[in-house]
Amino acid sequence: MPQAAPASPGKLAERMEDRRHQVLMAGLGRAGLHDLAPDDVTAVRSLVDGVDETTLRRIAHWMDLAGSGR
Repeated sequence: MPQAAPASPGKLAERMEDRRHQVLMAGLGRAGLHDLAPDDVTAVRSLVDGVDETTLRRIAHWMDLAGSGR
């Protein structure tokens, strides 16, 4: 059976960016922030563009802790 062709570097980068965006949005949601203003969306995009996934996961974890009152 032929194997699927690997994702192109651009497609992989796009998927990782989408994944980081999902992680951050989930963290914001767990912190109780659901209705984001345009400036908030810009801030999320800046974080997604500027940090690696591990750092973003830490930030999301901190937001989760803050939202749960622990």
